Amino acid sequence: MRWTLRILLVATAVLTLGLRVSKRLNHKPLGLSVKLIAHTSLSQCGDSDVIVLQLLNDRSFRINSESIPIENLRGQLREIFRSRAERVLLVRADPEVSFQEVVTAIDIAQGAISNLYVALLTPEAEREPCFYITRRPELPNLPR
Repeated sequence: MRWTLRILLVATAVLTLGLRVSKRLNHKPLGLSVKLIAHTSLSQCGDSDVIVLQLLNDRSFRINSESIPIENLRGQLREIFRSRAERVLLVRADPEVSFQEVVTAIDIAQGAISNLYVALLTPEAEREPCFYITRRPELPNLPR
């Protein structure tokens, strides 16, 4: 009886250790990557045409100043970004819009366009002279 119990304990420990190692080896980032607008001066603005997806209190959408029904959002975004080399979408949401609704809109946009870079507009960033996005450098893989 003691040998059976010892074997079960050792097997459980090995299995637990194996699962932990497996999780670390197969680690994939989960969740939503959120990037915020960087602050800059007017001289660095450039002349790029900015696309802003706005989520309004009444659960409607606007792309720049044009109202878009949710069922047309995917197609409209595809049309806008079809011929663009730089695929940057800024997302602005009214304060009463839930985070889930923002995530759903971002999910629709990323499903419509490959290689889309999404940045959230904060109230502070909107006061800046222009919208300018910087990509942070990739961090080296650090041991855990």
